[in-house]
Amino acid sequence: MLDQLLKMADGPLRDLLANSNTAVGPGAASTIEETLSSLLQEKVKSGDAQAVKEMFSGQDTDPQSPVVNNLAGDLSGKLSEKLGIDSGQAMALAMTALPMIMNFFNKRVNDAPQDNGDIMDSVVKSLQGGTGAGGMDILGSMLGGGKGKDGGIDLGGLMDLGKGLFK
Repeated sequence: MLDQLLKMADGPLRDLLANSNTAVGPGAASTIEETLSSLLQEKVKSGDAQAVKEMFSGQDTDPQSPVVNNLAGDLSGKLSEKLGIDSGQAMALAMTALPMIMNFFNKRVNDAPQDNGDIMDSVVKSLQGGTGAGGMDILGSMLGGGKGKDGGIDLGGLMDLGKGLFK
């Protein structure tokens, strides 16, 4: 689910990369999205949902926040390897992309008709394999109400989420 949500930040991320001083190829935005999705999923599965909670809290993420600093090291190491850039460039890219992506979603969550906490809890619980807050999958209801076979949300309505929550 998270990887498909991160695809919604593709345009702003491409703009950020185009204006950065880091020479990366045309697939860099997708690489960042895929790598960040994998990293966040690993963290949630290990019990650390802090970054995902920050990303869907509806509050601005400071570029120097502990969440950004904690993720940046892991993300930059993987980006250096996948994009073939040096560690300094990868760290600069991670420290720029992380707050931009987090604030992209924070703004969308803040503008959504649902309570920020309900959305944040729903995303975290969905990534943990459960249902949303109060037994109702908030994101599932925004995606057309269906649940996937594994108890997660039905991703078939992801575009409805883009039209509703992410206007």
